[in-house]
Amino acid sequence: MQTYPILLHAGSGPLLACLPDPDPDWLAETATALANGDGGTILFGTDSSGTARAVDSAYLTELLDAIALACRPPLEINPPAPLRTAEGDVLAVRVPRSPQVHALADGRVYVRAGSDNRLLDGQEIRRLIDYRSTGDFESETVPGARPSDLDPALLADFLVQRGVRLRQAWRQDADDLLIRAGAITPDYQVTVAGLLLFGRDPRRWLPHSGVQFERYIGTEPHPDALGLAQYVEGAIVPLLDQLWDLIAAQMPRRVFDGHSGRPDYPAEALREALINAVCHRDYRLRGDPISVRMFTDRIEITSPGGLPGFVTLAHLPHTRFSRNPLLAWGLYHWGYIDAPGTGIRRMVESLQANEQPGPEFDASDYHVTVRLYRARVSAPAPPLPPPPSGPLNDRQRRALEHVQRHGSITLHEYRALCRSYAPALLQSDLTEMVRQGRLRKVGARANTYYMLP
Repeated sequence: MQTYPILLHAGSGPLLACLPDPDPDWLAETATALANGDGGTILFGTDSSGTARAVDSAYLTELLDAIALACRPPLEINPPAPLRTAEGDVLAVRVPRSPQVHALADGRVYVRAGSDNRLLDGQEIRRLIDYRSTGDFESETVPGARPSDLDPALLADFLVQRGVRLRQAWRQDADDLLIRAGAITPDYQVTVAGLLLFGRDPRRWLPHSGVQFERYIGTEPHPDALGLAQYVEGAIVPLLDQLWDLIAAQMPRRVFDGHSGRPDYPAEALREALINAVCHRDYRLRGDPISVRMFTDRIEITSPGGLPGFVTLAHLPHTRFSRNPLLAWGLYHWGYIDAPGTGIRRMVESLQANEQPGPEFDASDYHVTVRLYRARVSAPAPPLPPPPSGPLNDRQRRALEHVQRHGSITLHEYRALCRSYAPALLQSDLTEMVRQGRLRKVGARANTYYMLP
């Protein structure tokens, strides 16, 4: 028997359906819905309450075979396998993601929407068929790339984290895992997914695979307001780590009456938005990279490529359909995706808990943008401290006003406010205000920022 603690903990949703007793109609709908999406698992012998009950394995096998053959085209459904849960033993049936679109005998086409099955209309069916016909770009092989272009250190870390996630070590050859992950083909050709997950230098073959980060002073992307611009590249996991550190270093810090205020952006919401951007990007599109732009009131994350398949903005929070299922599989086993199919829901919940509006999504045929709006100040800004002695110059007053509005200032931000002055002079301004007790220096080197004492 196997145990899937994360899957079971997430509960019924886009990748998991629970059924106490085998119902032929419901089973046919659910099996096709899972196959038309990202695949998933059906648990027999349990309901939403977690109560386990016995199910006849032989009858279930016959029913599954009949349903698979009745669908158009016939479905691929794995045989029932015993699964041990905290409440008892149940039967698990795995339905793989299909490269085709499957319909019931009467022509109806279903997909998973949250914990339910949603019937697609004619236009949605055509979109799904068109999308399936192009195949998954991440599975394509990359001419000239070799297994030696994959980083053994990344693979080693993946093996460790996968063992922690699944509570069992990989006991086969590492090449077998690379084949299982879709990183290489059985004849050892490297795929797009392999370079993105484990590549030493993915940009060599995929020059558009990085992330452009920009930090603006104000609410508009005006060139004169650009405080910092930096391009981040590499395999997905180290890229995400670098991007997270970069954003954290630029994040405003607030202190009210000696106590920290609410975070400007909940870590979970921001993390999910970044992971979604790199995981669901259309890497077939060349040109613009993923864009992360930080303004004083919001963060905008734009990923090239429209919504995949049947997904629409209206159904986005309750629908899972991966453009890159191999990348999603890899990030899940790496521990970067906590529970498949629940990312947007957790994003919304974390923003609500921080008393912020939910994420704002915008989509076209060529991009998807998510906006996270900064938390409102929950306490008044501290007053400007009286000057100890002597006047402030105009530059220093602008710096203090910025700190009052935004909670802190960095040298990059100060240079954006005072572009006509030498960086050494501006650094001297900040150092002098720290000496006078007007500002407090926090951090070191690239992570240095200044706030009120």
